[in-house]
This record gives sequence, structure tokens and C-alpha cells, in this order.
Amino acid sequence: MHDTLTQLGAIIKAARNSKKLTQMELSEELGITPRYLQAIENENRTPSYDLFFRILSYLDIPLDNIFHTSESNTTPEQAQLLYLIQYKCTEGDISVLLSTAKALVETKG
Repeated sequence: MHDTLTQLGAIIKAARNSKKLTQMELSEELGITPRYLQAIENENRTPSYDLFFRILSYLDIPLDNIFHTSESNTTPEQAQLLYLIQYKCTEGDISVLLSTAKALVETKG
């Protein structure tokens, strides 16, 4: 369980950073103190179920990222990207992303 809590904090922190949110901004959005958010991210503090699901929803973190992280080598950032592509992007968005990814890979040789 301790490992899951450590991963939870790291996943939340990575998703928050990915959205370019400060602890202050996210804590205000969630209605908690920045110190409490810091404790969740860095000190393995366990949020209530209500807060847990509000955090996941606000940061677009799928539950699989929390409970199945040991089964894959996917980073929290990669998992969040896959979630956004799967659930938030239109077919047109996916086409643009695919073309961009292909061009990026080609430039690396």
C-alpha cells in the first residue's frame, strides 16, 4: 500500500506539472490548502475518496494510472497523454497528433 501511495503522489504531481499548474492554483481549484496538496504529493498523505476523485477528474488522470502502474513501463505523463488522446481528442485532433509524431520521429533520423 505504501508503494501505491508513493505512486499516487508522483502521478498527481506529474499531471499537475503537465498542466502547468502550481500547487497553489490546484489547491484553490480543489478547495484545499497548498500544504495539504504538498503532503499528498510528497509525503504519502491519503486524500479522502471525494478529494481523490476530484483530483483525478480535474487532472484527467485515469484510475488505471493509479492501480496498474506496476504492470507497465508507462510514465505518468505518457499515460495522461494516452488518456487525453483516447477520451478528449476528436478524429481530426488524432490525425494532427499522428502527423506531428511521425514528423518528430523522422527529424531524429
